[in-house]
Amino acid sequence: MPEKDRILVIDLNLTRLLAAEVTPEDLLALAGTGPGGLIIPDADSSGFTVARAEHLDWNRRRVIVYGYRDLALDLALRHRDHGEAAADLTRTVRAGLRGWAARTREASPLVWRVRGDLHRHGLHLNARPQFSTTEDGGARIDDTFTWRADRRIAVTLCTVQRQPHSLMAALDLYCGGHHVTGWSERITRTSGVPRFAHLAGDRARLHLDLRD
Repeated sequence: MPEKDRILVIDLNLTRLLAAEVTPEDLLALAGTGPGGLIIPDADSSGFTVARAEHLDWNRRRVIVYGYRDLALDLALRHRDHGEAAADLTRTVRAGLRGWAARTREASPLVWRVRGDLHRHGLHLNARPQFSTTEDGGARIDDTFTWRADRRIAVTLCTVQRQPHSLMAALDLYCGGHHVTGWSERITRTSGVPRFAHLAGDRARLHLDLRD
């Protein structure tokens, strides 16, 4: 099946979602889910639900509203409790959801393919994607992942799309907030699984073996 047909275009009821609230209970459920937990629109797009990234079908496009890492940072740096964080997130969602949905629809199928490859190698999305545009007009997406084998390891993925059939991707590995190593690759429709998807786990194990 052609790649463009494998990835389903998202279909959200934005009117309902823009009227919905993210509740303190949602954030408590996200906290209980732990690293790799995400808040996404629920099945009928009337509200939001908490899901584990490793259990989602990454052949399907979906808007990521919030992640476990977002919550940890907000509670550490911005908000005193889950109630305050939930109210602020609801305002953020209402202001940003239309743009997130548009950028999710427009993102290259290659972005979704790389995310899927990382998930199959034990790296699970842990935060809301950050969308931006480079100075030369490239569509940039920054993702943060957690490593299933050891939550001390975090991985960031930066993808930049300048041409329809080619994607530049950079993967960086961190342990306890400190940079360990990184890789960059050009991804195409025929390039297969990125080399860094295979290398990240091995490099993380080596780093932890040396550290511990």
